[in-house]
Amino acid sequence: MGELSISLSKGQDDKFIPYNIGNYLLTRPMTSNKSGFSKWGFCTKGGKEYFIKEFLNPVYPLDSIKLEPDVRQRKIDQCVEWFNAKKNIYFSIAASQAGNLVPPLELFRYDSHFYLVTDKVSETPMDTHELSSIDMDNKFILMKVLANSFTKLAENHVVHADVKLDNLMIKQTNGCFFTIKVIDFDASYLEDDPPVGEEIQGDFVYLAPETFLAMIEEPAVLTSKVDVFAMGIVFHQLLCGELPGFDDEYDYVYEAVLNDAELRISENIPEEFRALIADMLRKEPADRFSMKQVLSALKSIEASKRASDQKSVHAAPVAVIPDKDSRWITSDDFD
Repeated sequence: MGELSISLSKGQDDKFIPYNIGNYLLTRPMTSNKSGFSKWGFCTKGGKEYFIKEFLNPVYPLDSIKLEPDVRQRKIDQCVEWFNAKKNIYFSIAASQAGNLVPPLELFRYDSHFYLVTDKVSETPMDTHELSSIDMDNKFILMKVLANSFTKLAENHVVHADVKLDNLMIKQTNGCFFTIKVIDFDASYLEDDPPVGEEIQGDFVYLAPETFLAMIEEPAVLTSKVDVFAMGIVFHQLLCGELPGFDDEYDYVYEAVLNDAELRISENIPEEFRALIADMLRKEPADRFSMKQVLSALKSIEASKRASDQKSVHAAPVAVIPDKDSRWITSDDFD
């Protein structure tokens, strides 16, 4: 497990050095593409390349900015509160590392902004067409890896809160196997400190029903079951290349589920996986599988398949006893 270094201090240099942030040298300009609350790019340190993210908010009030003392202190308090909340989340993520998460390595302030550094991931998101071309054995491995990683997160009470294909970096190795990395914990929170109202983030395509209710400030409890719902949609896409089906009057899966409308699991998906996905997409979090139950179900499917394969390989030939009048030949009839 990589260590997470946390420091809340002034920038090491009062002057801004182009493309340098603290001890990291930017290798290209930052971009806000697909990241509404931050800018990101790549940097190097000690000859190694890293991913770096600049948070747009909060902004630390530098001494050079003229502010009333009470306003300055209020802004500083907000920064400290935000920093401590992020620190707690990132420590919990690092403690959940099972080899497939890309955890934070360093969180620090440089001048007026806060920065997050992680390892650089070379994998790229796969579209649904590419996913559907993966063979079933590798799909099953990817599902088990994801279930195991998110079980670890849930055990540490971490909610990723933005599970989607874009945040699951899948790569085919030279041995024709597939690896996966889970990235982007910007929307993440701890179960005992969930966001409220406009603070809640997430992709509406993968949104859980209770997350939407919390967004509109309706009574809802946000737990790791949020990730289970999103993962159910991801599993569906992985297995057949498309989203679960629902009536045209709805735009998103969560809408159909909230309105108790029929959710159609593709018949192209094997029955045992269809049942699992249905349990992952239940409306009420209390009725929905936990990620630990998802992992257990996948292991049961694997054990059942293995037993079935062994039975078919080792099954003895079955002799069919003919009717009394039938003519048949046994080995005794041969010389």
